[in-house]
Amino acid sequence: MLVRSFVLRRESIGVIVQECVSGTIAVVRPEKALVNLFRSFIHKRIVEKEAAEIEINEVQSYLNTLTDNLTYQQKKAEFLEYIQDYVNKAIVYSIPLAAVEDFLLAQCAVLCSQAVAQSAHVEVIDGRDLVVCHQKEHTPVFDWTATCQEIERKCKSKSHLVIAGGYARTPHGEVVGIGKGGANMMAALVASALHAETLEFYVEGEGINGITSMTYDEAAHYCASKKAPFPSAALWPAKQAGIPIMVKSILHPEFAGTKISFASEESDKEVSGIVVDQDLDLVTVYGTGLLGRVGASSAIFTALAKAGVNVRFIAQTSSEYSITFAVNVKDRETVTDVVNNLVVDNPLMPLDDVMVVNREVAIVTVYGSRMKSRPGISGKVFSSLGEAGVSVIASAQGGEELSISVVVENADIDKVQQALAVLMNPER
Repeated sequence: MLVRSFVLRRESIGVIVQECVSGTIAVVRPEKALVNLFRSFIHKRIVEKEAAEIEINEVQSYLNTLTDNLTYQQKKAEFLEYIQDYVNKAIVYSIPLAAVEDFLLAQCAVLCSQAVAQSAHVEVIDGRDLVVCHQKEHTPVFDWTATCQEIERKCKSKSHLVIAGGYARTPHGEVVGIGKGGANMMAALVASALHAETLEFYVEGEGINGITSMTYDEAAHYCASKKAPFPSAALWPAKQAGIPIMVKSILHPEFAGTKISFASEESDKEVSGIVVDQDLDLVTVYGTGLLGRVGASSAIFTALAKAGVNVRFIAQTSSEYSITFAVNVKDRETVTDVVNNLVVDNPLMPLDDVMVVNREVAIVTVYGSRMKSRPGISGKVFSSLGEAGVSVIASAQGGEELSISVVVENADIDKVQQALAVLMNPER
C-alpha cells in the first residue's frame, strides 16, 4: 500500500487525480490561499458583523474552478449554503471565532477531497473521524492508541481512498486543526497505522532542496525551518514504523525527488546541509535573580507556552546569570508582555532583572548524520565564520551531535552561507 499527501491547488488537481490510483490512499488538504479566503469571510461576518458578500463570492469563484464534475458542483452549492447558515447561527449563539474557523475549514477540506475523489471515482473519508487528539496549551496532542484503532477500523480493508486531511477531533467531539503540514502529519499517521510500504509527500519544489537522499534525523533538522515544505513532526510516525518517505514534486511527479530513510545514499560528507531561519528575535533575560533559583527557567518557558509562543532556540551558560532564547518576530509583543509580567509578579526574578531584545537576527544550522563523534567539526564551523568576519551572537549544539546552530545578524547571512558552504563541498 502507498500513502500520498497533497495540498490541493487549482493548478495541481489534475496531477493529484492521476496519482490517486488503485492501491493508494491520498490525504488532501486545501491550499493556504483558499484557507485565507475562508478566514476573511468568517472574520468579516463574525468580527466586523458585515454581510461579506465579496468574500463569499471569492470563495465560490475559487471552488467553481476546481472541477466541473456534476456531483462535486452539487455538493459545492450545498456547502456554500451550509456555511453561510452556520455562520449566522454562530453569531446568534456566540460561538468562539477559533471554533468556527476550525469547524468550517474542516468542512472545506472535505469538499476539496470530494473534488478529487469524484474525478478519480474514489471513496472519501473525513480525517476527523480518524485522528483523535487533545488540545493542550494551544497545541494538539495526538492520542496515538485511539487514532491507530480508528484508522485500522475504517481503513484497513481499503486500499483506494481519499482522506480529508488537516483536522482532528477531541474525545468530546470538538474539531481541532492539526496545524501547518496537517495533511503530511495525517498521512504519516495513516501510513504508520496501516504499515504502508511507502509514504509520499508532494511539494512544489523538486524534493528537498535538490538532495536525493537524507536520513530521518537530517530531514528533521532541515524541516525545522519555517520555509520547509512540511514540519519535522510529520517524520516521526514514519520513522517509528520504519517507512521510507519520498518527497516529490507536484509539478513534476516524474522526478525522483528526495528519499528519507534510516540511511543516506549521499557521499560521505561531514556536513549534509545548512538551514537558515530568519525573522527572529533573540531575547535575553538576565540578572542576579536567576542565580541558583530553582524553577526560574520553568517559570519563563511555562509562561511562554501558555501564551502560545514557540521557542526556536535556547542557550544558558553554567553561571545561570542569563537565559537566551529565540522567537518569531510576530511574537515580539507577546514575549515582551509575558516576560515583563513575569519579572513583576514572580518572586523568583526580582525587579532589577531586565530583558534585552536583539532584533534582526537569524539562526543558521549546520546538520549532518555523519557529524556525530567526529572531532573538529565545531572548530571548522567557527573558524570558517571567524575568517569570514562573522560575529556569532549565540550558539548551541545538541547532545546528539547532529547539528550546530549559531545566531547571527541578518546582515551577515550571505557571508555565513558562503563560509559554511565550503564545509559541504570541501573539494572546491
